[in-house]
Amino acid sequence: MHKLFVSPGDICENTITVTGEDVEHLHALRMREGESIFVSDGEKTVYEAELTQMRKNSAVFEIKSQRPFENEPLTDITVFIALLKGGACEDVIKQSVELGANRIIVFSSSNCIAKEREKDAKYLKTARQAAMQCGRDAVPEVLTGFSFEEMLEELKKAEISLFFHEKATDHFYDVLEKNSLPRSAAFAVGPEGGFTDFEAESAEKSGIKVVSMGKRILRAATAPLCALAVITSLYDRRR
Repeated sequence: MHKLFVSPGDICENTITVTGEDVEHLHALRMREGESIFVSDGEKTVYEAELTQMRKNSAVFEIKSQRPFENEPLTDITVFIALLKGGACEDVIKQSVELGANRIIVFSSSNCIAKEREKDAKYLKTARQAAMQCGRDAVPEVLTGFSFEEMLEELKKAEISLFFHEKATDHFYDVLEKNSLPRSAAFAVGPEGGFTDFEAESAEKSGIKVVSMGKRILRAATAPLCALAVITSLYDRRR
């Protein structure tokens, strides 16, 4: 069954009103009155709702049942990705949503080739569409414009914080295995040119664990997805 995301203000007693681009999406799905869909309030509840009124610019649903979130990871995961060239950032955001990230933060570092652009709205739209497609109960947050120093400050707030660097000797999986089910986890992956030695030293001085992904050097767009897949697979199976 398809899913939509609305704000709590769109829900009134036993009805949900949908407007904007979501109405276009419903038209594209060729939804008819009497058909049902899942609707998330983005906070804690998912509703099964039946379409009762379809117009050009709005749609009204009647709530049939509701449930709390059940498709979100128990561990709150933040993915820090450096600015990547081309459309690579959007690809990483999309796939990070599919793999279970709760938050994606884009930052600048020394070896970034790409230039910072105002893409918050575009990135959030990408995350929202990915969440709808893969059945997430909530749309992950996407933040941009962070400096390297700001990224480190945010990264170290997590219960498990990892900084990937090709010269590190400790493997990240060994760190993860020592923590049965952390409340939060976060990791940072560098741009196409990787992190500099100075940046790795800065992370270590901040109390962040500098780790490796193994013997092979992964592409900047591949590395965060590899790490995220391992983290979610490890912790989701410990429910």
